[in-house]
Amino acid sequence: MRWRQRTETAGDATTGGMKIGDLTGPGLSTRFGVGAADLGAMVEGPDGEIIAVFGDTYREARAGSADWRSPVILIGERDDDGHVIWTRAGGTDPEYARQLWPYIHDAPPWNRGGFSTVIPSDILRVGDELYLHVIVVRGFPRVHWTEIWRSSDGGVTWGHMGPQATFAADLHDGLAQSWTWDFDPDSGWVYVISTAFQSGSGMILRAVRPADIGNRDAYLTWGHRNGTWAWGNAPTVITPPDEIWRETTLRRVPGAQRPGWVLGGFCISDHALSYRVLDGPTDGLRGRVKTPAIAEITDWPSEDHPAGRVAQAYGGYIMPGSELDVPSGIDLAVSQWNTTTHWPYRVMQFATTLNSPSAAPSNRHVLAQRIDDWRNALTSFRDENDISDEIADAERALDSLRRVLPGQPTTSRTD
Repeated sequence: MRWRQRTETAGDATTGGMKIGDLTGPGLSTRFGVGAADLGAMVEGPDGEIIAVFGDTYREARAGSADWRSPVILIGERDDDGHVIWTRAGGTDPEYARQLWPYIHDAPPWNRGGFSTVIPSDILRVGDELYLHVIVVRGFPRVHWTEIWRSSDGGVTWGHMGPQATFAADLHDGLAQSWTWDFDPDSGWVYVISTAFQSGSGMILRAVRPADIGNRDAYLTWGHRNGTWAWGNAPTVITPPDEIWRETTLRRVPGAQRPGWVLGGFCISDHALSYRVLDGPTDGLRGRVKTPAIAEITDWPSEDHPAGRVAQAYGGYIMPGSELDVPSGIDLAVSQWNTTTHWPYRVMQFATTLNSPSAAPSNRHVLAQRIDDWRNALTSFRDENDISDEIADAERALDSLRRVLPGQPTTSRTD
């Protein structure tokens, strides 16, 4: 999948995010009945097209308008500038993005099916097969169970993979609710990262052979026991204890010399969409630099999309065609929902730069990662008048430290 690479400077010195454009909304997806939608996890289809799966979707440009559907699919391709253009809908009607399988969006007293919506976690392709893990919700955000569906015709028709492809909401203490997954052609395994839905949590790692995707008993867990990490141990959270994640994305991405594994998404504790690049899914996260690509803010008047500051941002899925070690080579599908006015409720395309992991990350790289965490923490207290001077002093001190650490921007911010 190739297109003309962008040459613009991506974003500001802190986030690195650069908006390419909207992916859903008026004039972009309304011809397929997608006026308002979120999420947008994507995969490259068997024929090279981009297949994107969206969550709760409505006909008009407002969350809660007519014709509530979830999940739905749009299929498209990139133009010469790398922007995704939708060409048809998934499902059985290429002209209208219909719900991928029939069910009723129920409400209390839960007598018309027993659940309110089905939210997609992530879409996976192995060969010509597509797999979709979804979260069955009984009154947002309560997870009823999760399950896997499969398509063998490029996303037109979908079939449930059976009772063994249904997972309890409390599996692994609730840390197996929201999935992201990708296939490693070198090892032949599918790797699964998961978190708790809505409230967020740390991440756990599992693996399964493609032939066993529909068999919940075949998933191996990665855990730490007696001083050693190994498959088959009870799952252990792989992220640092202070990190809380919600929507996540795991993708094997080509780089200048070799592929790397990009892991990230909406980090609630960062107030950002943040990413690490790993050598492989079992790579130690604490030794890898975490890059906050998009700053998630709550103050809508303070939005600055060119600088990567997005109000009520979430999602942040790696898009097909992304490349490491290329300026603005990583594309992200970023959701935004104004929960007061219910518009914007859309998915946007941002670009950022991520580099392949160094062979042996230094202690200075780990310290550099912590600077972003400390800055995000300070940002959340910036409006505290009684300590505003101390916060400004702390930010200046971090900027001074930033200048002597690897890969850190040198532009000071005092806003």
